Amino acid sequence: MANQINFDPTKIPCPDFSNNLYNVIRNALIADANSPDITNNEQAILKLRSQWETENANLRAQYQVQLQEEHAAGEQRRADEEELTRQCEVEEREKEVELAKEREKKRTPLPNFEQGVGHRFVPHHYHPYAEKLMMARKYVPLWYFLPDAKREARERMRKVVDNNRFEFESNPAMASNASLTLVSTTSVRASPNAIPDLCLTWNQVMRAKSGFLGALSLGAFPDIHVDMFA
Repeated sequence: MANQINFDPTKIPCPDFSNNLYNVIRNALIADANSPDITNNEQAILKLRSQWETENANLRAQYQVQLQEEHAAGEQRRADEEELTRQCEVEEREKEVELAKEREKKRTPLPNFEQGVGHRFVPHHYHPYAEKLMMARKYVPLWYFLPDAKREARERMRKVVDNNRFEFESNPAMASNASLTLVSTTSVRASPNAIPDLCLTWNQVMRAKSGFLGALSLGAFPDIHVDMFA
C-alpha cells in the first residue's frame, strides 16, 4: 500500500508550540508578510496548533481507510482459505464416495427385503409333495422343508422336463380283479429319502421350521393358526 502509515495518529499528542523549541518558527510567522493576521506570539501558537490538527486529522482519516482495507483484505483471505478448505473437503468426500462404490462392486450383492414383514411372506421353493399336502392341510414331515428336499425337488423337476413319460402301475390290493393304471412320471409322490420327524436332529428341526411356517399359506391357514405354529 502506498504511503502506508505504520502508527496510530490518534495517539500522537499535540506539541507544545509555546515551547522555546518553536521560537524561530513563531517569529517567522509573525514576520511573514503572507500572514498579516499573525502579529504576536499567541496568534503564531494558534496557527501552528491549527496546522498540526489539520494534518493530524488527515493522517487519522488515511489511517482509518488503511485499517478498513486491511480488514477487508483479511476477510477476503479468510474467505478464500475457507473456500479452499471446503473444496478440499468436497473433493475428499467425492473420493470417498468413489472408493466406496469401487469397494461395493467387489462385494457380494445383497438382495432387497421388506423390513418388518413376518415369516409368512418369506418366499420358499417347496417340494411338490409338501405343497400337495399343505394345500390339503395334511401332516407334512419336516424333512420336506430342509435343503435336501428342495434339492431333490429341483432335480426331479429337471428330470421331468428332460423326460416326461407314462408308466404302468399295478394295484396288488385288487389281485382278484387285476388291473393296470397309467401313471405319469410327473405325478407328485412322496420322497423315498424322507426322514421321520423323530429322527431329525434339533438343528434340522430349527432349519425346517421356517419353511414349514412359510408353507402354511398354501393351505390358507387363518392368521391365528399361523401365529400359533410360529
